[in-house]
Amino acid sequence: MRKLTILIILLIVGYMVGIWTFLLFPQILIVGGMKALMLYIAISAVLAAVPYYSLEATKRSRYFFFEYLTKVSKTPGIGISLLMFIIIGASLILYYSSLGITSIVGKGNTLYVALAVVLSLLLSSLILFRAKEKSVVLMGWFAILFLIFTLISWYIIRNFALSVAEKAVPVQFALETLTGNIKSTHLSITFPLVIKIILLAFLGLGLGFGFYIVFGTFLPEETDSRALIGAGYVLQLLIGVLATYIVVYSLAVSFPGTAILYGHATINKATGYIVKIAAALTEIKSMQAKTVLYLLMISVYLAGMTTFIPLIETAGHIISESMQSSRNRAISVALTGVFAVSLILTSRYLRTLFLALFFSFLGIMVAVETLPLILSGNILSKRAKLYSSVVGICGLLVGISITVRTLSLGAWEKLGIVAGVVLLVPLLLNSVLLKTKP
Repeated sequence: MRKLTILIILLIVGYMVGIWTFLLFPQILIVGGMKALMLYIAISAVLAAVPYYSLEATKRSRYFFFEYLTKVSKTPGIGISLLMFIIIGASLILYYSSLGITSIVGKGNTLYVALAVVLSLLLSSLILFRAKEKSVVLMGWFAILFLIFTLISWYIIRNFALSVAEKAVPVQFALETLTGNIKSTHLSITFPLVIKIILLAFLGLGLGFGFYIVFGTFLPEETDSRALIGAGYVLQLLIGVLATYIVVYSLAVSFPGTAILYGHATINKATGYIVKIAAALTEIKSMQAKTVLYLLMISVYLAGMTTFIPLIETAGHIISESMQSSRNRAISVALTGVFAVSLILTSRYLRTLFLALFFSFLGIMVAVETLPLILSGNILSKRAKLYSSVVGICGLLVGISITVRTLSLGAWEKLGIVAGVVLLVPLLLNSVLLKTKP
């Protein structure tokens, strides 16, 4: 049982630490320094209660996910909304993970990214279909691989950056500036930075997808949910800081003159740095630079896959329950949906649309995720319901704030908001969906 608990903790860590950790964590620390880190720790520590209550809700009730939504919270539409958001979020993760891995060979064009998407889906299928009831164990071991690889990457990339800095003054200056910012206690915290920190906290804990509510159905009654979430939270925080230094070292070597600008880039532009860093490291033309390139991009790829696979397992569970189909067929449907959206993302304009949709509605989906906890009847305490209500309201306000800001941007961002409204339509159909249940 102890071994299983450790593997579950590592699975949760792998799920929490995703590709967005590598993209956003460095940004908030470069811009906000230690103040931003402390604020992130405080916000994510407060939010960490939601995964705990989510695990406990279905673990205590012993209901499956849709059973819980139908018999307890009376909100089956939430399952459909979360499923659509999972497909979108998983597709973005898969696309950018694939973009990173193709950058190793300097092939970031549509054909190679699409090929990487297909191969990644095949890898995911192999893990999910072959593992069956042992999928939790296998995903735990996959997370271990990621953690070990991240540690090795940090050590080698750090040594390379320091050795280059000794010979190149611009690289040394960039390193001193970036690491100085990270350690600074004097940088100001602006409202846009606070919003980005909250978004990172949502993503760092894996909120907005219903993962923990589904995962709670698999946990044995004797499992300590506090230990799972607590250990996962601490480890993902440490890996987040480690990922920041990995990216910072890579930036300093790749763009010594403009590396500091990464902290101020929009989320859309930050994702483009994956290819830019790869191109810059390729131009250095040394074995050490190639090693750094491989380690960085494989770390980003593994970070994406350790989040992607649990999300597909979650989507498969939701589809299996709602459609009364087998697990394999449900996962096949989820993977097909992700494949279709991932191919759409190869269009720059549609990619902008889906990024705007995802980040604008993330806070709103966190609010949606708290509804089954608020409407949990006697399963959760009044304190848990009140706590979930406060988090839900905060998530909703953050979502509305980002949506309003996004509406002031370009046409494709506006279309992303319009498309995102579809995510909320199932919430209006709860009464209809309840009537269709036996």
